[in-house]
Amino acid sequence: MKFIKSYIRAIQYVISLATFKEENIPTLKFNDEYYPGLNGENTIVRIFYSNNKSNQSIIIFPGASPYAEEHPGMLMLGNSLRNAGYNVYLPRVPALKKLKLEKENIDWFAHCYQKLVKHKIGHKDNIMIVGLSYGGASLLRATLDKRMQSPKPKSILSYGTYYSINTALDFFITGVIKYKNKTYNITPHEWGPIVMFYNFIHTIDIPYDNIKIQNILKYRIQDKHEEVKIKMDTLKSGKEKQFIQNILDGRLTKEMEKMVKEMVKNNLDLLEYLSPEKWIKSIDNKVFIMHGANDSMVPFTESTYLHDNLQNSTLLISFLYEHREISTDRGILFKIKEFIKLIQFNAQYIRYNL
Repeated sequence: MKFIKSYIRAIQYVISLATFKEENIPTLKFNDEYYPGLNGENTIVRIFYSNNKSNQSIIIFPGASPYAEEHPGMLMLGNSLRNAGYNVYLPRVPALKKLKLEKENIDWFAHCYQKLVKHKIGHKDNIMIVGLSYGGASLLRATLDKRMQSPKPKSILSYGTYYSINTALDFFITGVIKYKNKTYNITPHEWGPIVMFYNFIHTIDIPYDNIKIQNILKYRIQDKHEEVKIKMDTLKSGKEKQFIQNILDGRLTKEMEKMVKEMVKNNLDLLEYLSPEKWIKSIDNKVFIMHGANDSMVPFTESTYLHDNLQNSTLLISFLYEHREISTDRGILFKIKEFIKLIQFNAQYIRYNL
């Protein structure tokens, strides 16, 4: 019976994902409620309630994004999982909404889990947790916190996250992925340099005004494109203006590569704390791992490294997905095969958690 139920839910979920359209977002039904933050402040949690509030609950922890719980990818997952019969919670983590990479994010994840379990979720021993992108690694780290041990989540699902700052950095700089004697070239997403320089440019000496650069990057992160243009227009033509434009375009010069390596060196304690490579063998939860093969933000090889170093994990590399979207430039037979793989993976995931 579990086998059949898992496939029915998996098919419902995958169909809902495949048919999701961003233009329908304004019609989605959800509740915006609150949980107490680290300092007791009201912090939003967007909830997609299923028809039965006693159904299983899934908490989806965000990556670094200014859209937070309003991110189309988060809404797509929340709505699709609700359609498959789950109650879905999308909590905001304030620093991640500001794209700040810091140790406190781990504290927020553990605290948020504890508060949602205590105040929002009814069946406390029946919870699944999901971490997206950067949030996947942060969630894995947070599960080592005692606040996430009682009760322990039934499983963890990681989507599109990284394993090592070193291997992720190699891709970030070169766009080259080497896997099973094959070489893949994918143009890295421009968001990577923007986040890196925004967080760490103040930790190195540069021949430019780092405060001015951070302010421009802050406007870009907030999607205030007109403010970015105004600030850029006030700059005199020259090296500094071109330097900032290169960051905004995700175009790394040799000068910038050197800066990135220096930023990593100067912030190694933080980056290693956030990097699963250093502590992954302590994770004893069941972990399901999914990654898009064409992900231009984090290379899919990062998830293969996670899988190889976890005690108990199941891995799917999907050629349908990029960082959050379904790829549409593939033939129909290829898509059918990939959809079957996606359904099988999700059926296994659902069955494990029943």
